[in-house]
Amino acid sequence: MKKSHLSLSSPGLVYFLCFLLYLLSMGYFIFFNQVDRGPKPIYFITNLLIISIPLILLFGAIAVIFLAIQQHKASGQLNDRMARLIYFIPRISGIIIAVFISLFALDVFNLDGTIWQKIGGFIIHAAPALIFALVMFFAWKRPLIGAIVFGLGAIYFLRFILFGRFFEFPNFLIFFCPLAAISILFYLNWKWKLTKPVPQRNSKPIDQEI
Repeated sequence: MKKSHLSLSSPGLVYFLCFLLYLLSMGYFIFFNQVDRGPKPIYFITNLLIISIPLILLFGAIAVIFLAIQQHKASGQLNDRMARLIYFIPRISGIIIAVFISLFALDVFNLDGTIWQKIGGFIIHAAPALIFALVMFFAWKRPLIGAIVFGLGAIYFLRFILFGRFFEFPNFLIFFCPLAAISILFYLNWKWKLTKPVPQRNSKPIDQEI
């Protein structure tokens, strides 16, 4: 009898491990009070949901990257499902992470000043998100652009995390890591020359009466 065993080539195990890492990361944010609890429970729940956005993107991307590399290394190509994931995940994630980063710029509206000063401050603080949103327009058909710009974006945030006053593990986890993962996905999309999947229609034979 052959003994069945789990290996890291098993998609189910990889997704489970990444989901476990996601839960551990969320536990870290909660246990070490890295999420603003606010005056009401709904405030804490909302912030927790917002923080979960980049973490879901990060660990989902890690699972797909690992499985795609394993599959491509074993057979020299990707199946249709994995090819779709490599194509669509960085594009969708790029849009989501741009929206996520822009949320932090909303804090300027809680500061003193005129409405025009607040709008100006919002535009300045939301500049990285606006750049990523603009990049997505060009990177949609040119994944190398996405790989370069999101990679540079990851380095940009890493600079502030390592050498600025924001050196904290949570900032590394929710800013640098997701941007780096999106950059890698765009790079794999470009390297393997994956194009937009075209849905195949199953043509049914037409019975002709004689």
